[in-house]
Amino acid sequence: MEVSKTDMQRIIKYLGDAALLYDRQPGLRMSERARVIRQLNRKLNKKLSTIKLQNNEEIRHR
Repeated sequence: MEVSKTDMQRIIKYLGDAALLYDRQPGLRMSERARVIRQLNRKLNKKLSTIKLQNNEEIRHR
């Protein structure tokens, strides 16, 4: 099963919204969850941007 770029963008958006929701909740546990989600979001964004760069290079070489 493959994950498309659109799927990845939706996942990133969903996780960003979840982090905002957890930030609004009181307590250290909730803010820690938001921090972990933001870290994952950064990792996915980085992966998505490298995929886009690779696709652009493949198109140029054709």
